[in-house]
Amino acid sequence: MGEKLQWANLKSFPWLVFFVAIAIWILLAGANFYYQSQGGYTGTGILFPISVIYPNQFLWSGFVFAFLFLISGILAFKYAEKLNVFLLFLVAVLLVLLGNLSQGNFDIAFLQPFYLKGRQYYTDAVAITDGTIWLRDFSKNLEYFQLHTKTHPPFVTLLHYWILQVSNIETLAIVFFTVGCLSFPLFYKILYYLGFNETRRKWLLLLFAVVPSVNIYLLVSIDALVLTSTLVFLLGFARIFHQNKIDSISFLLITSGLILTNLLTFSGLFLFAFLGCFSFYFLLKGKWNFVWLSLMSAVVFVVCFVVMYATTGYDQLETFFLASQSENPDGFRLFHQPFVYLMTRLEDVGEIFLFLSFGFLAVFFSKKEGTEVFGNRNVNILFFSSVTALSAMLLTGAYGTGETARACLFMVPYFLILLKDINTDNFKALFYLCLFQTFGMQMIGNFYW
Repeated sequence: MGEKLQWANLKSFPWLVFFVAIAIWILLAGANFYYQSQGGYTGTGILFPISVIYPNQFLWSGFVFAFLFLISGILAFKYAEKLNVFLLFLVAVLLVLLGNLSQGNFDIAFLQPFYLKGRQYYTDAVAITDGTIWLRDFSKNLEYFQLHTKTHPPFVTLLHYWILQVSNIETLAIVFFTVGCLSFPLFYKILYYLGFNETRRKWLLLLFAVVPSVNIYLLVSIDALVLTSTLVFLLGFARIFHQNKIDSISFLLITSGLILTNLLTFSGLFLFAFLGCFSFYFLLKGKWNFVWLSLMSAVVFVVCFVVMYATTGYDQLETFFLASQSENPDGFRLFHQPFVYLMTRLEDVGEIFLFLSFGFLAVFFSKKEGTEVFGNRNVNILFFSSVTALSAMLLTGAYGTGETARACLFMVPYFLILLKDINTDNFKALFYLCLFQTFGMQMIGNFYW
């Protein structure tokens, strides 16, 4: 009787959408591969929409870690309600650790992303002799830096330099991983402020740890630091919804997240676009409080970077324009490569979706009862503000090189909070589908950035 009931519950999952999503991916990937094999140019990777992947070398240690990841994920979800919050955070960290150790060992998982290809921030960081002079002359020397250094603010490379000054590459990896893992308590607190019940908070935290994009890129990735800083920003808004008022702590969280994110990446402009969309929604409702909040945050941001320019000589605005020109030297791609523009936009969106997992897509696009993802007003405001902001960035040609599963890691929380009210059976099926997809992806490929 129990087995029949379990099978009946499993049947409620939107399997048709799940398999249609897989079929669409196969068709797009096949068409892209065929077109490129015939000499065509799409501007995308050969394994559409995955932009960067290298085959794994098979190591027995990696297989053992992958198996432990799978078993740990199953057991953690099964007993999540019995775990206290502290143990839950440790389990989430363990799942990311085991998922990445599926690559084989500590060197492959923790260190090679820094040094292997020679195009990373690390390569420029070890060449710095004086951080103050290097920062002052950053814009002048931009063209001589590695690909990633020249398309990001200098503080990413300086962070590498400062840590390496007092320790080694192992410490650098551990610091990055530790900061990235702060996203777990931040996300959990956001779920609390948004009114998620305790069981759903615990389940979502575990899903957050095993969703492919987070599990793959939370380890020693600069985008893991960006995820943490953007969650500080989001926490401020969740706190406002929880209290139904704007206070000094919420303002501090929003402004801090805004500044920290823009110190790390020019994708921090997403937060400004988010503020604009969020404020516009409430302005249409006749409420000006979020408009003033956004303006005050922007003023503090500008003052911060003006003071930085006065004291260090570093100009964030100049560097942004130079970095944009470096990534798109021929200007707006729609005007000179319209087909490539279209394909790279599809790649960007497709990679975000693929790394959210096919299980998530099945629920997200389903119309079946028990898969309602747009039932909460506050969640909807946050989600649609974020999607509108990201869409505006993509339309301008942002992320021309793909890798949006990594570069847009900050979007994952906005998608996951949509799962607030889907029924238990569908959530369980989604979790296990996501877990198995991540297991397969970690086993098959290396996703260096």
